[in-house]
Amino acid sequence: MSAAYDDSEVIAVCALRLEARAFMAVMDQANWDRNAQAAGRLGELSGDINVYSTGRIGSHNVVLAHMPNIGKVPASITASHLRRSFRNIRLVLLVGICGGVPGELNNIMLGDVVVAKEVIEYDDGARIDGRFENVDDLEDGLGGQSLGLRGFIRDLEAGAHILTENTSQHLASTLARLDSPITDGLVDNLYRSDYWHIHQNPRSCAARQCQNNRGMCVEASRASCEEVGCDRSGLVRQSRRKRRPDIHFGPIASGDMVLRSGAERDRIARRGGAIAFDMEAAGLWNYLPCITVKGVCDYADSHKNKRWQNYAALTAAACAIAIVEAW
Repeated sequence: MSAAYDDSEVIAVCALRLEARAFMAVMDQANWDRNAQAAGRLGELSGDINVYSTGRIGSHNVVLAHMPNIGKVPASITASHLRRSFRNIRLVLLVGICGGVPGELNNIMLGDVVVAKEVIEYDDGARIDGRFENVDDLEDGLGGQSLGLRGFIRDLEAGAHILTENTSQHLASTLARLDSPITDGLVDNLYRSDYWHIHQNPRSCAARQCQNNRGMCVEASRASCEEVGCDRSGLVRQSRRKRRPDIHFGPIASGDMVLRSGAERDRIARRGGAIAFDMEAAGLWNYLPCITVKGVCDYADSHKNKRWQNYAALTAAACAIAIVEAW
C-alpha cells in the first residue's frame, strides 16, 4: 500500500478535523484505505511527522494530509514534509472553510465556494506608531503557481457551469448518504459592515464595553446574534440556504489573524481585491502546486459563528473532488 501512495501526484490538505471529515465524507467510503494505521505512518521513513489518510478519486491515488493546527506556520511545516515524502506531486488542494467578502460584483453567500486565483498575505507587515502597515502592496499576490496550474484554473473558470453542476451532484449525494441535520435551520444573515455584534441594549453588557462604541465585549463575542439583540435594522439581506452553491474565482487574503470586523474586511478587500479570507493558503502557496478551495462559512465580520462550518466544509470538499476529476 505504501509504495503505491508514495508515488501519489494528488494531495489534499485540511487544517481542521471538520474539514477532513467533510472531505472523506464526500468521497465514497469504499475508496478510503481501511489500513488507517499504515496510512498514518506513510511518510515516517523520511522523518515525515504528518498524519495521512489515503484513497482514490477516479484513477488518482489521493493522499489527505491532516494539519496539526491552523495557520500559516503549520501549513508551511506540512508543506515541507509533503515535499520530502512525495516527489511526484503535481496537484495539492487546500480544502476547508473561509470567510467571504460580500459585494455587488461577486454576490458571495454562505455555503458558496471560493477557488483562489492568487493568494495575498495581508498580515505581513510591521506595527508603526500604533498602526499596522503591510510590508508589500496588497495588490501584489504571492507567487508559487506554475503556468500549467494557472492554465488549469482558467479552464475551470471558463467551464464554471460544469464545475458547479458536478459539485452540486457530489454535495447532494453526500447529504443524502449522511442523512443528518447538517443543513437544518441554516439562515444566511448579512449585516452592514458598520453594524457591530454587540449588546444592543447597553444595560445588558456587564463589562460596560458595548455601550461606549469601544467594540465587542468578551461575552458578546461568545453569544449569538439573537442573544445580544442584533435586529433586522442592521441586515443587508436574510435568506435561506441555496439549493446549490455558486463557485467564485478570485484572490484569497491569507493571514494568521482571525478576522472579525466587517470594516477591516472591506478595507483589506478594497486594497487587494480579495473575495475571501483564510489562515493557511499563504503557508502552502509558495512551496507546492496548490489550488485553494474554501467554502464560505461566515462573512469575516463581528457576527461570525460556527453554524455554517460543517455545510461549508462539505461544499468545498465536493468542489475539490470535482476539480480532481477534471484534472
